[in-house]
Amino acid sequence: MKTKFKLSCLFLAALMLFSLTACGKDNPEPSSTSEGTEQTKPPVEAGSGTTIHTNLWDLTYDEADGWVYEEDDLHDDETSSKIILTLPKEGEDGSIVDAEIRVSVEDPYTFRDYLTSYGFDEYEYAVDQAYDLTPVGGIDCLKAEGNYWGSPCLRYMNRVEGAGATVFMEIIGEYEDERVDKLLSGLTIHLEDTGNEDGPWYWEGEPFSAQPRSVMVGTHTLSSQWLPITDCIITKETFNHAAAVTGDQAYLLVDGELKRFDYDGASLNFAEDIVLDAEYEDISADTTGTLWLANFMEPLISWKDGAQTASYEGPDHVTMHPSGTWGVSWFSGPECEKITLSGGALKTEPMVFQEVDILSHLLIDDSHIYVCGSAVDGSGHKVFVYDSNGALQMTLADSDGSGLGSVTFITQTANGYLALDGNMREVVLWTKDGTYLGEADDGDLFGTDYPWFCGGAKLADGSILAIMTEDRADESAMELVAFKLSGF
Repeated sequence: MKTKFKLSCLFLAALMLFSLTACGKDNPEPSSTSEGTEQTKPPVEAGSGTTIHTNLWDLTYDEADGWVYEEDDLHDDETSSKIILTLPKEGEDGSIVDAEIRVSVEDPYTFRDYLTSYGFDEYEYAVDQAYDLTPVGGIDCLKAEGNYWGSPCLRYMNRVEGAGATVFMEIIGEYEDERVDKLLSGLTIHLEDTGNEDGPWYWEGEPFSAQPRSVMVGTHTLSSQWLPITDCIITKETFNHAAAVTGDQAYLLVDGELKRFDYDGASLNFAEDIVLDAEYEDISADTTGTLWLANFMEPLISWKDGAQTASYEGPDHVTMHPSGTWGVSWFSGPECEKITLSGGALKTEPMVFQEVDILSHLLIDDSHIYVCGSAVDGSGHKVFVYDSNGALQMTLADSDGSGLGSVTFITQTANGYLALDGNMREVVLWTKDGTYLGEADDGDLFGTDYPWFCGGAKLADGSILAIMTEDRADESAMELVAFKLSGF
């Protein structure tokens, strides 16, 4: 069995992913037209300036300009050389400017993430060469202006393919200060062309595919059928995708945007992009064919027959009951709200799931509220099954009663319960009374290699549409992929 990660590991991974991208998603404005052992080297005086020598660059600057750095702000080894210099505010806490210079010999995938995070199109960059370049340190770089947590931010970046290196500079604060240009003018980047060739871009790579598979879990034979998505969905976001199904229509939330697909039993065929006024993470479908969309800091909206039918301010994340008359508004703690819709009004009442410490997912079916989260007693991540009034019915756990990984979808089946465990990459089964039956590994059941189970939805025939993100074998892209799961 795979090593079990605690829920805190998931939050840490999500936090690290957010830290990488948050800086660039607030209106970046790119210009466009056509670790090993640390080896901190002491500065060397060079004329009127101070020169820092590293394996991958040299930087000469004037200390009289006010630039300072701590020992921990300089890192240098054979594959990565990085420094963060600061212009402190005189007599105050904080800084006028923080300037990071980083050159790393690494795979190209971080740089390709930078491109999309900071407002560039990969195809226009690589094929059309559509962006102006600015020389910095002897390397022609893309330039992007944006903000970082409310502060102005300027970035320079590029990929030096022959050296297998990524060049990245980030100046946060008053980057138009003349001392910034003066600092960068003293940078010389040294990279050796080793004949490196980067792997394929997403349009050059081999799309994901899989053959039908079956796995025995207890007395059940779980079977998977890959459902091609036309056209395949490329994403940089590992976690936040969701699915809902009404009849022969499947709806996918991809990177906050809603897409409708025709489901014919063997594939998901793209039908349309549905334009929304905000980005959404949560989607529910009720028995009338109405979709419910929610996200923290956004209104709860309903959507049917190609049009928005209602909007409600106030709730956080929301999961609706299949009746469409009530749901639960939740965030991360056990203090939630049951919301009831009547006569166009939204009423709320407290609903506290006292057995839960940190809540990660909440799902609702006809008879149950499933709260997925860490147990208040410290016993790990579990699924707490409540009735519609919030009374605990049972707790679903691992074979020995300990915690699971991170459940992202769960539903009642004819014979018990089925869950998709994202952290463990397993499909887990329990009996009707909550007795653990067993699990199927993603590789055995789906033919995947370390995917993230994003979520699922019940199909009309009782099978399950399971969606997950998976890196292609040639590492050209991460795809959102779908499977039909049956046999439970």
